[in-house]
Amino acid sequence: MNVLLAIETELRQLGYASEAIIRDYTFADVLSAVGESRRVELAAFTQIPESYRSAAFGVVVEEDEESLLERRALGAPILFSIGQQDVGVWRVAALGAPRLLERVGLDAIPELFLRNAEHWRPQAVHRAKSLGQTQTAYQLDFVDLGLLPAIEHEVEDKLDRLLRRVVDELMAGLRGETEEAVFRATFRLLAAKILLDREHPAASTWREAPVVNVLDGIESYYSLVRLPSDPLSGVPQPSAETAWQTLLNAISFRNISSDSLAFVYENTLVTKDTRKRFGTHSTPRQVAEYVVSRLDLSQFDLDGLTIFEPFTGAGAFLVAALRHLRDLLPGGLSAEERHAFLVPHIRGAEIDAFACEVATLSLILADYPNANGWKIANEDLFRPTVLAQQVGSAKIVLCNPPWEDFEAEERSEYPEMATKSFSKPMAVLRTVLDAEPEGIGFVLPQGFLRQQQYAELRQTVADRYQHIELSSLPDRIFQRAGFEAAVLIARDRRAEAGQGRVRLVSSVVSDRDRVDFLATGKLTAERLRTKTVHSGDLWIGELDELWEVTDRFPRLGEMADVYRGLKWWKQSSGISKSARKGFAPGVYKPADSLAQYCLRNLVYLNMSPEAAMFPGPLSRPWDQPKVLTNVARLSRGRWRMAAASDDSGLVASQGFFGIWPASDKLPLEALEAILNGPLANAFLTERATNQHFTNELLKSLPIPKMTLVRVVEAVKRYRAACQVAGAEVLRAAESDDILNGLLIEIDAEVLRAYDLPPRLERRLLEFFRGHEHERRVDHRFQGWLPEHFTAYIPLHEYLGPLVERNRGAWALEAFTPAPEEEVKTLKQYIH
Repeated sequence: MNVLLAIETELRQLGYASEAIIRDYTFADVLSAVGESRRVELAAFTQIPESYRSAAFGVVVEEDEESLLERRALGAPILFSIGQQDVGVWRVAALGAPRLLERVGLDAIPELFLRNAEHWRPQAVHRAKSLGQTQTAYQLDFVDLGLLPAIEHEVEDKLDRLLRRVVDELMAGLRGETEEAVFRATFRLLAAKILLDREHPAASTWREAPVVNVLDGIESYYSLVRLPSDPLSGVPQPSAETAWQTLLNAISFRNISSDSLAFVYENTLVTKDTRKRFGTHSTPRQVAEYVVSRLDLSQFDLDGLTIFEPFTGAGAFLVAALRHLRDLLPGGLSAEERHAFLVPHIRGAEIDAFACEVATLSLILADYPNANGWKIANEDLFRPTVLAQQVGSAKIVLCNPPWEDFEAEERSEYPEMATKSFSKPMAVLRTVLDAEPEGIGFVLPQGFLRQQQYAELRQTVADRYQHIELSSLPDRIFQRAGFEAAVLIARDRRAEAGQGRVRLVSSVVSDRDRVDFLATGKLTAERLRTKTVHSGDLWIGELDELWEVTDRFPRLGEMADVYRGLKWWKQSSGISKSARKGFAPGVYKPADSLAQYCLRNLVYLNMSPEAAMFPGPLSRPWDQPKVLTNVARLSRGRWRMAAASDDSGLVASQGFFGIWPASDKLPLEALEAILNGPLANAFLTERATNQHFTNELLKSLPIPKMTLVRVVEAVKRYRAACQVAGAEVLRAAESDDILNGLLIEIDAEVLRAYDLPPRLERRLLEFFRGHEHERRVDHRFQGWLPEHFTAYIPLHEYLGPLVERNRGAWALEAFTPAPEEEVKTLKQYIH
């Protein structure tokens, strides 16, 4: 029996196209250290061109588990191993050896495929692999969602290192303007390598041909403008020859996804200087993939769908949109038919002519093996009516706009846009909303999520769309920029603009999950709610119910004065390590001067009016008792503030807030404890919209209604113990335990004063689980409650005698078990 033919026949009957079933398929093992070639007897793909992204099945002959493990980089979730008497069906995972699902006799192959037909069809496998990353409804048990990201990561890492080497070789001997020449040459060589490895007829002679013939061939194939032959403006032939040989000797590109090649091309080659031309925050691949997948193109009418990316840059959004839209097209279309459909449905615009070229080349790479035809308009979108006209015909707008404000000169040059907002991204968003596309996906500064200045714009989004998603991304998501970002996704446009119920989704990626998000799109948390939106309130916070309760509490601004510290024209003139005339003792940097309940590393600060940038901070009552706290967050996690009281007259730099109680109802020690406690830190984590806190935000902090006498006493006990520990009377372990216990008592008394519902207090404490190490104290902080403690009781009760008395098997002592005969009778009655 020809088993291979039998499997191929069954695959055809499931719907796999003849050209998508390839005998004797070789591919690069990108999961190995050197990427050596591997082989399977047969490989089946969900669509052509083949790649690890579309691989569905691989077939090998009499292979052991170790050999099967070497085939993981094929990307197929299922491998068949043909034995003498049977066929093994193996599930391939990102980690560990393949797992045997079943063995069937050779004559049972038709029954095997019939039994699994629903899940093994090309559409089912492809959807599970591509959409399963973000839409778990499409997940199939045999598809390991970790396999694709694992391959993708290794592919991009190896390609990045390879292309950097190619760039270095192309740069050799270059003078003058080099970046654009290197970009163009790299694309041509990269495209030639793809055609060659995929055995395209146009590349049949390129392996042995001189590089000039290869460049001529790829330029003819894609109808590209010829590279200049002048070494001053183009790449010298010897450099190009060396780079070409490097690519020829590198791993095979045959099984590599074309959109991965496009993303690596953009990410690796766009340099710091070039990024200034595109905007400083080129969209990472995973962010583009995330936005397009969450927008869910399957919800739109594909025939009338047009996708537009203003401020295209290098085209990351368009490459992601191309892949997702291509995946939704009928499986029977040829590559040429898919290309003919996609080209008029995807376009962009960009002011930088070279960026237009890079985006076009990226789309060409992503659309292998089709010719060009992509439309990236070279336009200044801030000119009057230009953006509105470009957006007007688009059904979906994907955008990562410039983030800067309009400068004075630009406000004169672009008055129409600048009148909409001084913020470029907000002016762009307002223009797009006015065009009323059916769906939008925007990357924006994180302030858009909650800052009051954008409330009207958020309300406009709610008035136009019924489904709105907001995502909060940490800093360092963008490879070459360190800011926090937000993602706005809106679809299901209302027939008429106006208020109505909105399906809201709020997603969070924490700093500790940043790497996982960039690898797999993993979210830290996701919250859903349907409501009528008022005042632009789109964000669903983790502790919203708590803040609704505390809305009725007094505010810090009603009971204390809050001011920033000193700032000087020249910062180096503001500080001295030794006493000097006109200088006063103080603290300069929270990073090395401030911990909770502790100030240290005192310096001397310049009090001269001539040196001060602003006179106001000099006149603050620094000699009066106050609490000093940080202006910039102390961590990316959830413990963001530390506060310490001072009654010795210290002054502080602009890195600190000085907070002076204005009421006897707010003792200094109590204010210090409130600011160091969980509620204040959670409030700042949820409400701060950037890395710095503001006076107004601190003034809006809820303050307990109840008396704070017990809080003051707890702080005094803690301070006394800190002084004893500082004198090294106790061993470190004993000291940590004692101080940890006393610190928890302070928190318990602060929470007692807030008098929150026990369920909300518990939710607040759980908000900090896993973040204990972030709390800035001079001893180990171990948290408040054991992980598996389930009772909803206030922390102060947990610390009290009631819980201790009720530990153990007290119920068995209080209640005598019923006699066995009575138990039997009761069972009969119940049944």
